[in-house]
Amino acid sequence: MAELSPLSADSNGPSYGPPRTVELSQGVRATRKYVLGVVGIFLLALVAYWPLHTAGYIWDDGGWLVHNHFVHHWRGLGNIWFNPHDSIQYYPLVFTAFNIQWHIWGGNALGYHLLNIMMQATDAVLLWRILKALGLRSAWIAAAIWAIHPVQVETVGWVVEQKSLLSALFLFPAVLAWTRFADFTTHRPVGEPLLSARQWKIYALATLSFILALCSKTDACVVPVVLLFVLVWKRGFINKRDILLMVPWMIAGSLAAWMTIHIEHGQAGAKGHRFHFSVAQHLIIAGKDLWFYPFKLFWPWPMMAVYPRWHISHVAAWEWIFPVTAFAIPLVLLALSKKIGRGAFVAVCVYGLMISPLLGFIAFYTEEYTFVADHYQYLACIGIIVMVTETAAGIFSCLGRFDKPSNDQGVPAEAQASATVLADANNGMVSWLSAAVSVLVLLALGTMTWAQSEIYTPPLRVWTHNLRCNPDCWLAMEQMGVYEYGKGHIAAAQVLFQRANELSHGRNLIVNANLGDVYRNLGQYAKAIPYYRRSLAVAGRQPPVISHLVECYEKIGDWRLAYRDLAQGVRLLPHSADLQTKLGSMLARAGHAKRAIPHFRAAIKYEPQDTKALFGLAECLNATGQWQTAIPYYRRALKASPDFGQGHFAYGMVLLQHSNPAAAARQFQKVLTLGRQRRLEHHTLGRHGAPEPWRILTHQALAAALLALHHPRQAARQSAIVKQLLQRQKHLSPVQQTDGK
Repeated sequence: MAELSPLSADSNGPSYGPPRTVELSQGVRATRKYVLGVVGIFLLALVAYWPLHTAGYIWDDGGWLVHNHFVHHWRGLGNIWFNPHDSIQYYPLVFTAFNIQWHIWGGNALGYHLLNIMMQATDAVLLWRILKALGLRSAWIAAAIWAIHPVQVETVGWVVEQKSLLSALFLFPAVLAWTRFADFTTHRPVGEPLLSARQWKIYALATLSFILALCSKTDACVVPVVLLFVLVWKRGFINKRDILLMVPWMIAGSLAAWMTIHIEHGQAGAKGHRFHFSVAQHLIIAGKDLWFYPFKLFWPWPMMAVYPRWHISHVAAWEWIFPVTAFAIPLVLLALSKKIGRGAFVAVCVYGLMISPLLGFIAFYTEEYTFVADHYQYLACIGIIVMVTETAAGIFSCLGRFDKPSNDQGVPAEAQASATVLADANNGMVSWLSAAVSVLVLLALGTMTWAQSEIYTPPLRVWTHNLRCNPDCWLAMEQMGVYEYGKGHIAAAQVLFQRANELSHGRNLIVNANLGDVYRNLGQYAKAIPYYRRSLAVAGRQPPVISHLVECYEKIGDWRLAYRDLAQGVRLLPHSADLQTKLGSMLARAGHAKRAIPHFRAAIKYEPQDTKALFGLAECLNATGQWQTAIPYYRRALKASPDFGQGHFAYGMVLLQHSNPAAAARQFQKVLTLGRQRRLEHHTLGRHGAPEPWRILTHQALAAALLALHHPRQAARQSAIVKQLLQRQKHLSPVQQTDGK
């Protein structure tokens, strides 16, 4: 084949132009190849994951995003970064990203899903550049397979798993920068500085990018060790310089891991005897996990959100096959490294290191219902994929080594020409075969990924599919119960929650909380209280559960326990706007307006648009004689909820009492208009139909305002309406009067 590079000046062959022209043409070809590679990966991701654009929210998307007021307002950023206990997990960059996105497209799930798909494609492009920088022949196909493999659907299709995508988005540039200052040569000159001035700048940016990756998800904490193994693969050893450069990364990773363990055990409830296993059980779990993920890579069926939990109460002798073989394979590959190279050994070690935080040696909450999940191997599977694609590339390379004959004068020219033609044909056939195999693999994976993505539309299908594959999955039953509860099908939800409670042995905090919600909704408050108690016994930092428990105590008239639990909840979660508002309201109802004011102010600090907190603060300020200070809060409450009838009435009374009858009359007329249009919010002024007391009071207040404005005829008309309503009320039965209050 003709050489692509120009011939040297002293050759007898023809000249192809100046070297500068050839360099430019090579640069154009490289740029074109890069652009095609990027476009190819993005198109693959868009097509494979396209069904996800109609997916909604699943699982804990509500707690992380939809019902998390810290991501709904800019003020929440302070809590996100500086109050770790205020969030489900301390991943501040993720919640910051959610905060920004919430201000762009609010609660529309489409924006989050499209962004996830784009981030997955971007991560794959970055991975391609990393593998290319490391000199891998299969860099693009490995990155493309990683981008659209079916095991990645859970990560891309689950809004909360944006944490994995965001972590990779910062981790991969850090690793790519590392390839710029890492020393892949065998020897370094004595006395050479650790890094050049330019390399120090790259190192600083890489370190910052790595820290941001940790702020998105802690799984990246093992990457410094992984990079040391990469150096072992490239040159066979590591030196003092390599370790010194990785020390800051290791420290940052250790701190992030410690924080995650602390939060996981303290807030997520990953503690207690359910998470305690013997050494033998830990090894069996780790061995099965290590084999599970490669198996799913090669046979991605069936796939589900929650896989069956290993039964490890009694360890059988045959189960030791899993840990023994899992730990033996890298040792065998190490022993064979002189014959087959170090690549396979390093790839397996990279996989093992990346999956190691999720092998169960450190307890995490999801161990309560499963030991494995597809999104756990989001980064770890890179090692296995690269090993397989590089092996395939090596095989095709061997098939294509059909060398052309040398220009031997003893060989006839006809034989040399024939051999050359055969070599070119063989190389061309191998190239086409390699391309065909790559296309078939990507087509098969893309089709499976498309089918798996469709399971997320609508979200309920995730759990119905899960129950078909894993009939005893109590978490799937619980999630289906949540769906039925949201639709108002309380009886169906109760059956599902009770079955989930039986399968989880009554120990799961979420199932207990949901059963408490069912009984509270049915008005059986005494039955709801024990379930809320069990939930809080597992994890006490649950503002909604505390709020619902307090409501149950209020309904049964036990104000002492209601106040005790609410005050304890506020001490435990001082940044919960809901609990602060509830405690302020309780104190206000008890006549302690002055004590209630700080709680309402705290609630407004963390939830500036909380109507109840704004109105409660305004009422308490007015009750303590600070009516001028109260007026802005009345206005803010009504701006947040324009149909808040009680707010308009109370604000009108304040204006009427302090010599502004015209503005007061407008507020009273607004209340009556809302009543006629049946748009009153919060239902605090009664129901429609019967002549409710609020309507009588509003007409009376409007009559007083009109008299103050010197409109006696209009005031008399309002008084006449009051008489008619009172007369009508006398003819109603006691039941009807009660219903109207």
